[in-house]
Amino acid sequence: MEAKNILDVEKFVLACNDMLSGKFLDLNKKLDKFLSVMTKSEDIIDLLSDCLEDFDEEAEFSKAFSVDKKTGSVKVAIPTDDKKRLALSVTIFNDIINDKLNANQFLETYFQDRKLTPMQNFLEKIIKPYRDVICKLFQLDTNITVDDIKKQIEEEKLFKKEEEKKQEEAQFPHLDELLAEIVKSCNQMLAILKFEKKRTDVLDDVEFVVNSILKACEKRDLMVINGLVIGLNYVSKKFKNIRHLVADLNGLIYDYYEYLAGGNDATTQEGLEEE
Repeated sequence: MEAKNILDVEKFVLACNDMLSGKFLDLNKKLDKFLSVMTKSEDIIDLLSDCLEDFDEEAEFSKAFSVDKKTGSVKVAIPTDDKKRLALSVTIFNDIINDKLNANQFLETYFQDRKLTPMQNFLEKIIKPYRDVICKLFQLDTNITVDDIKKQIEEEKLFKKEEEKKQEEAQFPHLDELLAEIVKSCNQMLAILKFEKKRTDVLDDVEFVVNSILKACEKRDLMVINGLVIGLNYVSKKFKNIRHLVADLNGLIYDYYEYLAGGNDATTQEGLEEE
């Protein structure tokens, strides 16, 4: 089964493992937290919706859990079919947290064992198989760890960043080169402005705008850069020593937008000339 968001499924498997390895007394509270993780996975919810369709909870529960009225012997027969097992398990979970089923009474009645406590037996007979079926259907390792989750999150972030870079490159080809030139011009301006003898509000404004352009370059936001350069034209009028650099900035951005407007034709023409 292919998941839309495998990370959320993995987080639930991790919650299963936490429940299986942890020691607790209040099953209601533990299940409530357990199910809150589960319901965050759209893939698991879709799977359970399919399993619960046409599922007769009352009939299936009676088949799985029964007590002989005459002898008092308890019979537990959890379904082996994956869909029925999941459906029965999740209805038990919901009935417990919604107080339709008394957890202590349920455990004491059906999960007595010579070697295990009723809670341990419940984990072994219900929670563990539930996890295993989820892992089987989504082709996941049952022994997933927090480090595995962290690693996958980092991999997804890196993949997303690379995809955004590809999309940006398609929309704004050679943007890195443009930004490098803009940064170079801005740094030259700041260096020149340091030699200004008198500190004025206008000088502060110019430096503020130039530094803002540098920050916009870090964010790779061409629209903001364009707006700031327009503003720089006005605030820098009194500073003749950087006028040529301001003009260079205007030229860089104008040429780049011209390049984008006719980029496909220009690229095609260059390719033809090279051939």
